[in-house]
Amino acid sequence: MKTSKFESLMDKFGVWIEQYLAPPLVRMGNQRHFAAIRAALIRTIPLIIVGSLPLILTNLPVASLAAAMAPHADKLNVLYTMTMNFMVLYLAISLGSELARMYEEQDPTIVSIVTVACYVITVAPVDLATGTLNVTGFSAKGMFTLFVVSIVVVEFMHFAYTHGIVIHLPKSVPAGIAQSFASLLPMAILLTFFWLLRVVIGFDLNAALNVIVSPLLSVSDTWYAAFICALLLQLLWFVGIHGGSFTVWGVMYPFLLTNIAENAEAAAAGKAMPHIITEPFFYSWTMIGGVGMTLVLCVIWFRSRSAHLREVARLSFLPGIFCVNEPVMFGVPIVLNPLMFLPFVFLTSLLGTMYGYILTALGWISPAFVQIPWTTPPQLQPYLSTGGDWRNVVAQAILIVLMFFIWYPFAKYYEKRCIAEETATEEEG
Repeated sequence: MKTSKFESLMDKFGVWIEQYLAPPLVRMGNQRHFAAIRAALIRTIPLIIVGSLPLILTNLPVASLAAAMAPHADKLNVLYTMTMNFMVLYLAISLGSELARMYEEQDPTIVSIVTVACYVITVAPVDLATGTLNVTGFSAKGMFTLFVVSIVVVEFMHFAYTHGIVIHLPKSVPAGIAQSFASLLPMAILLTFFWLLRVVIGFDLNAALNVIVSPLLSVSDTWYAAFICALLLQLLWFVGIHGGSFTVWGVMYPFLLTNIAENAEAAAAGKAMPHIITEPFFYSWTMIGGVGMTLVLCVIWFRSRSAHLREVARLSFLPGIFCVNEPVMFGVPIVLNPLMFLPFVFLTSLLGTMYGYILTALGWISPAFVQIPWTTPPQLQPYLSTGGDWRNVVAQAILIVLMFFIWYPFAKYYEKRCIAEETATEEEG
């Protein structure tokens, strides 16, 4: 079938994205430290979700239920505090192990132990006079310090192993014992270094990094950060690259995790929540049924006269409810389809992101403070992540209807082309 000038232009733009925009982002996403940090953060998601559940119970939207739970709030908040407020301490275990896997000679368990020990000395040296630890650094406020400490630990241990700064035992010694003794010198040097830095010199690395990172945290919570993140997400997905790995679950993820942790802390204390942009924000306003809001396409094409689109829609509907939309993306396909470029990149997820941001900034809906799985179905996303705010549910329902009307003309036009192609194929056959 003959292509129009618009389709030809969109084809060229898709090639440009594939050749110039995607490669540097892919290289950054595949950088070994960055990949290890991303994998370690993902491993902590179940802990964060479990730690968020008490916030739902202590912030119930029905007054009678809230009053019934009030006597149990303190006990529930212990569960919240021991998970969310210690999440970076648990992350240290995961990150040490992930970084150690970069080098064959390193034992993930030993590197995790050294990472945790160095991190604790750096952010929470014990006060011997009172016998207490200041655990503030174990919360999201210590995340970027952990990144620095863990990379220093793993790279120095690699340097020590490759330059012979280890204790070598005879080959007859069991591997576990040999590995433990081999790590003794690097571990001693690292612990001494961080002890000197924090206790003897008195340099607070965590405070210094928070000063440096705080402007970035502020920027990550702006409308233009949300706009750029959503735009890159859509552009990368359009050329078949998992954009979330480089945006929401990539560069933005440490900031999103910090933001929702601070929102959760504010909600637990009964204070105003400081952040709009969190991970559940993108679930509720950017990825309804998957990137590009493609669940509505399954509805539009569910009884399509095009056999191809009808089959794809029916197979994709159930996964789409749980925000898995690869069957639509590659089955239609939307990927590298010039007719789908305009609605997919600019008129769906990007528009939804701005819609959610503006409504939250105006105070018409609530910010998210409860972490939810990315597979949470539409309508449950805004309800659970805000502790049951009905306004968010209504706002998302309006957005879904709007997405239906935005997608409809493009979906029907593409359907006509598919029907024509199927008819031509049948006639030729």
